[in-house]
Amino acid sequence: MKKLSSIVLFIFTLLFDASNSQLIAHKSKNPFSLKTIVIDAGHGGHDTGCLGATDREKNITLDIALKLGEMIEKNLPGVKVIYTRKTDVFIELYDRANIANLNNADLFISIHCNANKNTSASGTESWVIGLHKDEANFEVAKRENSSILLEDNYTDNYSGFDPNAPESYIIFSMNQRAYIDQSIAIASNVESEFEKDGRTSRGVKQSGFLVLWKTTMPALLIETGFLTNRAEEKVLASEEGQNEIAHSIFDAVKDYKETIEGSNTGNISIDSNMDGLPDPTTSTEKKDESLTIKPVLQTDTVEIKKIVPTPVKTKTTNSIIFKVQIAASPQAINKTEAKYSTIKDMVNDKSANGLNRYVVGNYIKRTDAELRMKTMKTKGFKDAFIVAYKNGKRVSLESVK
Repeated sequence: MKKLSSIVLFIFTLLFDASNSQLIAHKSKNPFSLKTIVIDAGHGGHDTGCLGATDREKNITLDIALKLGEMIEKNLPGVKVIYTRKTDVFIELYDRANIANLNNADLFISIHCNANKNTSASGTESWVIGLHKDEANFEVAKRENSSILLEDNYTDNYSGFDPNAPESYIIFSMNQRAYIDQSIAIASNVESEFEKDGRTSRGVKQSGFLVLWKTTMPALLIETGFLTNRAEEKVLASEEGQNEIAHSIFDAVKDYKETIEGSNTGNISIDSNMDGLPDPTTSTEKKDESLTIKPVLQTDTVEIKKIVPTPVKTKTTNSIIFKVQIAASPQAINKTEAKYSTIKDMVNDKSANGLNRYVVGNYIKRTDAELRMKTMKTKGFKDAFIVAYKNGKRVSLESVK
């Protein structure tokens, strides 16, 4: 039966990947802008989510989602916020992803609270799509995915996916996310902000979350804390705690927007009418970090030997240098892996918050970098994109046009 289930899931995944590719191919948004954000408050209605001693996950996630959306709307002009829900209603998991896809969103943020049999467990986690690597990760995904069991036609909506069956999760190992690097990057940024604001970060993790699976943009699921921990529940359920959590996520989004657009909004002040927020004038401004949203583009097949330009060997004062980023990861990449072993000029341009960003090339002409980017795409690095440096410091690509 397991073999038959795997075959069925494999066929279903192929069909989904085909439709998913069409969605990506039809996107026409500016890859260097953050114009639409979908905020998803986890659970809702008859799906309460996990339970604390005095509160329910569905209520806390909605409160944080609305606070985060208000901060973005008031302090990031031009950014449209769309909510999967603004009241206590039940929304199917697949519809949450559809809302983001149909609105051509640039970022999808799903907000949740965690639970554990160990009541001393505490801290935040940010998750991106992937295959779980241990039983603990599987348990988190299984709990969040169990919401589908409350849907009327979940066997039809998810083609027989069983959130409690390990073999069902094979679909996540076969599905190659187009935006995985960007998702990991902003997830790392969120966890960095939590740590900076005094929270305990449990890091960035991967597992098979259905709510993220069908999104066609950078997407992450944030576990804001443990409701099963009495001390942490008090923070999660309080107005001040919710504002602080929303503020941390807002800061991560703001920095993300600044780096991909080259904007200078560092002097933004959070609306003083929002109770419980720390004074933004007392915080230390973060260093610029380059996290570029780059959708998969259809490129013509080219002959590699004809398009690899000669890298420059020296940098002149005040010159602009272009490179091509091919990967990003919270952990260092093993350069001996087959995928990377033949790339002789790959270097790690580590960001200020510790994100490993791997770049290749060193070009004065942007056209040379564009040719190298095409080369890397033909070698399987579908997320490759161009980055710019001025006087040895990474800057926004838009700022050097």
